[in-house]
Amino acid sequence: MNKLLLITAAMAASMNVSAASVVESTPTLVGDSFGFVEGPTWDVKHQRFLFSDIPNNTTYSYDLNGKLSVFDDNSGYANGLDIDAKGNLWAARHDRKLSYREGNGEKVIVAATYNGKLLNSPNDLTVNSDGSVWFTDPPFGIQGYGPAKAEPEQPVNGVYRYLDGDLKLITGEFKLPNGIAFSSDESSLYVADTSDGWVYRFDVDGQSLSNKTQFAQVKTESGSEPMVDGVAVDADDNLFVAAHGGVGVFDKNGKQIDFIAIDAGHISNLEIGGKQQDLLMVTAYNKVLVFNLK
Repeated sequence: MNKLLLITAAMAASMNVSAASVVESTPTLVGDSFGFVEGPTWDVKHQRFLFSDIPNNTTYSYDLNGKLSVFDDNSGYANGLDIDAKGNLWAARHDRKLSYREGNGEKVIVAATYNGKLLNSPNDLTVNSDGSVWFTDPPFGIQGYGPAKAEPEQPVNGVYRYLDGDLKLITGEFKLPNGIAFSSDESSLYVADTSDGWVYRFDVDGQSLSNKTQFAQVKTESGSEPMVDGVAVDADDNLFVAAHGGVGVFDKNGKQIDFIAIDAGHISNLEIGGKQQDLLMVTAYNKVLVFNLK
């Protein structure tokens, strides 16, 4: 058995995926020698995943043929990624900027400050169908997970909305806002708070949020302290949550229906993609895995 098969077999044994799980038991190992991977997104036009390696300042692509390649070797220490209706790749960057990359490779920085002060370190983002970009701004990048340490200038760790040159602070009530995603009909917004391990759900009315509720907190097999990082929503409004030791899956009512155990130092983020939305990419510290969804 070659090295890759041995690794894959060992990983499958450690994941303990049950017959009732939403994923097949054996994932594809994209790689396990990255720095710290994050922010996967599905590129429909080119039928590929894109994901970030923050400390190596690199964005990678991984296509359906299994080809891994460097997409951008100067990403701005990008974390969260998403693609808008025009095909622009948006990036929440740990160099304290929000930007997008056009199809010709040109990058446009749209925000670096709010009220005259530098952003903390844009972390994760999601693009709404109206073209607005919603992102979280905790201080992780300036605490050592970016190009340079610095003191925060913003009085809050905010959730922001950007559209056509207008940057608006939507809420500053989180301690450590992290993963962010809309429901399939965009009537709800999910925001993860790493400080307490909860994913919160808001009702969305245009630019406004209301009715903040505790929606999901992952129960792990090990009983470890609650932790939450990235989140993603599938077409059936199931919420996938990156947590200690794996991925928790919740139905639209907030009931946990699965836990996908993964042997990795930190489960950071995830994305659903594939031709039939039948693939789940998970970024896990130095590893990237792709599961087949059932």
